[in-house]
Amino acid sequence: MKVDISTTIDLPTEAVWAEVQTAPLLMHIAWPLMRFVPVGKEPLNAFKDGGRYLMKLRLFGFLPFGTQWIVTSLHEPENGTWPKRLRDDGHSAMIRKWDHWITVAPNPDGGTDYRDEVEISAGVLTPFVWIFAQLFYRHRQRRWRGLAATLHARRLIKHEMSDFEKACSEGDRNSAWRALERAHIISQPFLGPHLGNHRAMLRYAIEQRDWREVMGQLVRLALAPLGALTGRIPIGNTGRSNVSAFQQMPIPDDLRRAIERKLP
Repeated sequence: MKVDISTTIDLPTEAVWAEVQTAPLLMHIAWPLMRFVPVGKEPLNAFKDGGRYLMKLRLFGFLPFGTQWIVTSLHEPENGTWPKRLRDDGHSAMIRKWDHWITVAPNPDGGTDYRDEVEISAGVLTPFVWIFAQLFYRHRQRRWRGLAATLHARRLIKHEMSDFEKACSEGDRNSAWRALERAHIISQPFLGPHLGNHRAMLRYAIEQRDWREVMGQLVRLALAPLGALTGRIPIGNTGRSNVSAFQQMPIPDDLRRAIERKLP
């Protein structure tokens, strides 16, 4: 049985294609319907041509749902640049065939036409797996459309969090907090990343045994959803307990330029 579902993503096609090849993208758009846990200690960052990846599946994030092989290949068009395709010719003990093709191509409006095609074979379970696949890929495409609004910010946050981890490894407490503050400024307009930033600040404050900061972060975790609901976001606020949670602050010039820069 086959599943064929398409959508439009409001992002440049190059950006979509780059993200399609990353494992964190799969984790993000599958959540919370499905969680993929790589088997083995090596981190999984990208799907490569000729790649084979064994995953533990967790339905709704926590219910064991067996294991699945993801077997990837990348396909360029014979003529021209687009469309480009990623294939996952996967299988598991329950599902003999899960042949999934992702196709991306530019559309006339400057966005991306995105298509999921899946051929499924699971014996007598095929109709039930097909129904699940229909729900799963509609969920994924809905998550993809939501991600389009936050992708640029998430990339900038990832860069700042890399600086944070580097500073932590070097024992540079001031630079670590500075990176978290910059990530907070970027994340403020987006509830998910905003909450994630305050959780990171809370964890770091606990590690530093800074109990004043711990209390401040707990308060800000409670306030963040209210700010998102009311639309009252203190632009430029660093998110720390040493400033008012309602105080607007100037955004550093380099960070402002990075935020305003469009995705390639």
